[in-house]
Amino acid sequence: MRRICCMLVLLGMLLATDRLTAAEPEGAVAFSAKLYDLGELSVEDDKQLLRVPFTNVSDKPLVVLEVRTSCSCTTVEYARGKILPGERGVLNVTVDPSKAPVGNFYRVLQIVTTASETPSNITLKAVITN
Repeated sequence: MRRICCMLVLLGMLLATDRLTAAEPEGAVAFSAKLYDLGELSVEDDKQLLRVPFTNVSDKPLVVLEVRTSCSCTTVEYARGKILPGERGVLNVTVDPSKAPVGNFYRVLQIVTTASETPSNITLKAVITN
């Protein structure tokens, strides 16, 4: 009997968790990819320009409030206005290999929006050589 009660409690918790994760947050933003592999870059290469598209998949307007980078070798430009439901936006990311450390390169962009209190993360990956 004790096992059955424990199993029912566990099943209830799983179902409740599934409902919470399935709910779309207000002002939800969807990125076309979460990882961008820039391949092998030399410190002598030109700046790399990358477009990171995203879509407002909710029924509320979305505003990108801030994009945080984890390195001075990475900068981001984006439109400061509202993105209406169903509309797409773009983050224009610039990576300067001359300012990046040599070796395996992983940098995280934290995108702060009106969609959530928790930032969305995009990862940039590369191998930087001399």
